[in-house]
Amino acid sequence: MSMPVAQGNACRVMIVEAEPETMPQPTDTTQCCTWLAEDGVPQIRCWTPGGYAIRVCGHGLLGCGMMWAKLGQANSRMVMNDTAVQFCPQGDIGWLGFEALDCTPSAVPEWVEQVFGSAPRAAAVAGDEAGYLILMWPDDAELRKLPVPGPELKEHTRRAIIATCADTTNSVMDIKQRYFAPQHGTAEDVATGSAMRVLASFWQAQAGFDELCAWQCSAKGGHLFSRIDGGVTWIGGRVETDDA
Repeated sequence: MSMPVAQGNACRVMIVEAEPETMPQPTDTTQCCTWLAEDGVPQIRCWTPGGYAIRVCGHGLLGCGMMWAKLGQANSRMVMNDTAVQFCPQGDIGWLGFEALDCTPSAVPEWVEQVFGSAPRAAAVAGDEAGYLILMWPDDAELRKLPVPGPELKEHTRRAIIATCADTTNSVMDIKQRYFAPQHGTAEDVATGSAMRVLASFWQAQAGFDELCAWQCSAKGGHLFSRIDGGVTWIGGRVETDDA
C-alpha cells in the first residue's frame, strides 16, 4: 500500500545578518529567519502565519537546514531558541536530531471527551505546562473526524494536543496523528516535527517502536519519520525547495 498523498507544511526562509529585533509581518505561511553566529552555527527563529513566535519549529528547521546545505554551508548543528539540533540531509529527506523528550503517563482529563466528542484510551504529558498532552485513541480510529478545538481550549490546558493512534490497516504507516494548539496561535498544524519528537518516545514506550512512519491526517496531510538512536531522537521529513 502506498503512502497517502500529502502537501506538507510550507515555510518562507529568509537569510538575515543578525537576529531580527521584531518579527516579520504576519503572512499566510510560516516565516523563518536564519543567520550564522560567530562560530558559524546557523541560528533560527520562526513565527506562525498569525505572528506567534514558535519555540521549536520542525518544518522551519528542516527548511533552513536544507537551504544552508544547498548553499554549500555544511552544518551538522543548528540552534533555535537555545535548543541545539543536529542536522543530516539524505537526498530530499532532512533529519533533525533532538535530545530525547520523555513522556509521562497521565489520566485522561475529564474535559477531553467534551471537547473532541469521543474518549481516548490513554494519555501522557511531555515538557512543561506549556508543553504537550498526548491522547491515544484505539487502533485505526478516525482521527480526521475529531473536531478542531477553538480558543476555549486554553480554559482547560496550556498544552498543545497531539492526537494519535496505531495504523494497522496501512502496510506503510505505523501511526496516525493530528496536532492542535489554538492557545499558541495554531488551531491545527499541517505536519508537526516537534510532535513527532514526542510521539517517538511515546510509541517506543507503548509498543517498542524504535522507528516510525507517521501520517499526519490534517486537511493537507504530511508524512513524518522518526528513529531513536541512543539518547538522540531523529525526526525526518521530505523537503521541496522553491527558488522563485
